[in-house]
Amino acid sequence: MEDMKGRKLNWKHACDMLNCSKSHFYNLVNAGKIPAFRIGKVRAIWVWEKDVRDYMDF
Repeated sequence: MEDMKGRKLNWKHACDMLNCSKSHFYNLVNAGKIPAFRIGKVRAIWVWEKDVRDYMDF
């Protein structure tokens, strides 16, 4: 899966790509505009690089 979707990004790397704030990033995730996931019991939210790029191209 990682090969098809690129790398996993945390909020900070995704915000750098999008040039946006942390709160705006979380608003995009909560609105379903960028799919996100959690790994294990960690509270961190991850997104796929391809999904961020797809949103940027939209």
